[in-house]
Amino acid sequence: MLKQIFIFYIVSLLFYFYPLNAMAYSLVEAQEDYLRGNYDSAINKAQKLREDAENLYFLGLAYVKTGNYSKARHYLNRLLQRFPYSDVYEKGFAKLADTYFLEKKYHDAKRMYKQILREARFKDARPVACLRLAQIASRKGDWEEKDKYVNLIKSRYPKSPEVGFAQMLGEWGNYFAIQVGAFSEKNNALSLKKQLESKYQTYITEDRDGQYPIYKVRVGKFKQRKQTENVARCLLESGYPAKIYP
Repeated sequence: MLKQIFIFYIVSLLFYFYPLNAMAYSLVEAQEDYLRGNYDSAINKAQKLREDAENLYFLGLAYVKTGNYSKARHYLNRLLQRFPYSDVYEKGFAKLADTYFLEKKYHDAKRMYKQILREARFKDARPVACLRLAQIASRKGDWEEKDKYVNLIKSRYPKSPEVGFAQMLGEWGNYFAIQVGAFSEKNNALSLKKQLESKYQTYITEDRDGQYPIYKVRVGKFKQRKQTENVARCLLESGYPAKIYP
């Protein structure tokens, strides 16, 4: 009888620390689903694993991919609270800031990116924090601040992956534009330009997506965000798919 009670106790402990559903998957399997773009499946598998720093960070990433930023913040905040000395703490903090950036909650995002630049424990995340701060400034029309962070990336982090994006952001110029169409055939872009050029300053830019050029029809070079939004609203009301850049 005592032997049976002992066995039951051991089995109970095993189920407590390693529940059956956790034994079915590994984080590697969840990561494989993530890389295939099967985010719901990746989340389902990761949620059945024991809660540790790597898994919490992974769940945050996966929920960002699904666009569920509040859920991503739930897991990333748990990571920061429970594992403040983990190897993924810095990445988790930066990704948490990104959830606010992606949701256009720029006040919260800016506060966190500036914290990354201030605190000594954050080093690897500084280039991306500078890039995000430049993007936020650009979207608000604060061109001086945008240039400050673009130049900071170029001078301090010239070998970082973010330097290429900073270069493009700098080359864009200090103005807003409204994109109203993108075409693989130049004649289609010319046709749309002709429709609009009597009323708006309209031009075509050519970008390459792989081997093939993409012709983008854009309206205006505005210094003020408010003016850009007013013109974009008029274009939308006229049936054009207006989108403000940057």
